[in-house]
Amino acid sequence: MLLLTLRGTPTIYYGDEIGLPQVLIPAESIRDPLEKNMPGIGVGRDGARTPMQWNCSAFAGFSSSEPWLPLSVDWATRNVETLRQDKNSIYVLYRRLIEARRHSLALRRGLYRPIPSKGDLLLYVREFGSERMLMALNLGATSATVGFWTGFKGAVFISTSSERDGDLIDETVRLDADEGLVIALAPEAELPSVSE
Repeated sequence: MLLLTLRGTPTIYYGDEIGLPQVLIPAESIRDPLEKNMPGIGVGRDGARTPMQWNCSAFAGFSSSEPWLPLSVDWATRNVETLRQDKNSIYVLYRRLIEARRHSLALRRGLYRPIPSKGDLLLYVREFGSERMLMALNLGATSATVGFWTGFKGAVFISTSSERDGDLIDETVRLDADEGLVIALAPEAELPSVSE
């Protein structure tokens, strides 16, 4: 969520959209020349270069024969075809954020305004003309309550789980661990000054 709501050009490396982890490569399968020349110190890049996991067919739909690097152990469930069907998957979240960015001038070209916050909370607004989007991100492992300022009004545009989309937000919102919200601010909603 952070990547697709900040200024600049977002860069998504293949596998990010399905949460593809760094894969542990057994010694006999190492291909990276640096790791082969200096084994055991973990300088190889093979774990980040494993085949894209497209579906749950043989070799994850990447190839009709065994690829030269192994798949992640959860390839049968962590693949594009499976995650495309789950409305709360990271794959669907990426698609929704890309679509939102495509249609929102605030997310594409808007100014960045940080909002002071404490602990593991990250708050900022992207604004372009009258369009304003507030990002409320809980980067922590426990839930947190965000107390907004007087006069705050908005609606959840995108949540990390689609279940909160459209919820109206006024002066407080509870965020679960690792949860993020993109909130479309109401036209009359005031923003705090940076000194608050």
